[in-house]
Amino acid sequence: QQQQQQQQQQQQQQQPLPPSGRFPYGFTSEDKNCIPPEEVEGMAWALRELYETHGVRVFPRNGLLLGIIRHGGFLPNEKVPDADLGIISLDVDRLAMTPETWVKNEMLRVKVAEGTFHLARKGLEENWVNWKGMNPVTGEEYPYFGVRLSRRMRVDGISSSRITWAGRSNAVYPYEHGAGGFFFPRLNIGSYNHKSHTEEMLRYNTEGANYRRLDTDELLTEENNLKGKPIGTVFNSALDCMVLKQFYFTMIYVPCDYDEILTAFYGRNWSHVESRGEEGKGNTAAMKVSAEEDLQSLRNGPKPLCASSIEGPLPWE
Repeated sequence: QQQQQQQQQQQQQQQPLPPSGRFPYGFTSEDKNCIPPEEVEGMAWALRELYETHGVRVFPRNGLLLGIIRHGGFLPNEKVPDADLGIISLDVDRLAMTPETWVKNEMLRVKVAEGTFHLARKGLEENWVNWKGMNPVTGEEYPYFGVRLSRRMRVDGISSSRITWAGRSNAVYPYEHGAGGFFFPRLNIGSYNHKSHTEEMLRYNTEGANYRRLDTDELLTEENNLKGKPIGTVFNSALDCMVLKQFYFTMIYVPCDYDEILTAFYGRNWSHVESRGEEGKGNTAAMKVSAEEDLQSLRNGPKPLCASSIEGPLPWE
């Protein structure tokens, strides 16, 4: 029976993509339950342009990465879709030192096709239970918590102030323990999702995830899970390779090691769909759905696109 379960898990891991080789996706007129196509197109373009032109690695993380790999878009059961993006802090620092980059205070500006791209480094945030923005090894404060990204298009050859896409990315920092790699801090809010997310982290760790105490390099357990101590997901990867994956009607860059990264976040059973209940709130711990519900969710594709925001020819036709 154990061998049969292992075979089933392997089959699930190997079959997040339908036999057609393309994820299905649909449309809805319910504006509160859909994704604007222009958001999809803008995000995919931004990640491609920054990586291909400037070598800046911005990529889907957490639930967005899970949704893209498992469903081909945003998670279908997320009530409020979150465009979870990570950005390698080393790439931002390098870009700031490049002669071609315009720098003023915390703002960086670089040229891209048909316009400019702005990267605004944002200060630290203090409202997380297990993350205060301090380097867990040196004790020094990180210079920024995340980067606000915005694309500005040219009009008649002149750089316009009109923003055509904007998004926020959180910093992914080098991991200074052991063999290196990178880590992403666990961002829990005490009065909202700290309890439920702690339950998930501990369960995922029993299934092969890699939530650790960042100061001691210990795998997170009930015993060492102390309030105020830094916790994060550790990626044993150099994140030096990106690959294009389907994102609805377009393609988006994700790390080549996406399997290892998703395992670090959600354990080795990440391909099985989970749910936070009918309301889908973060203060409820996620639980695996039945095999039937899992299969149905995979067949239905990602959260639908907004039909009402489409005017004229579809942007991918």
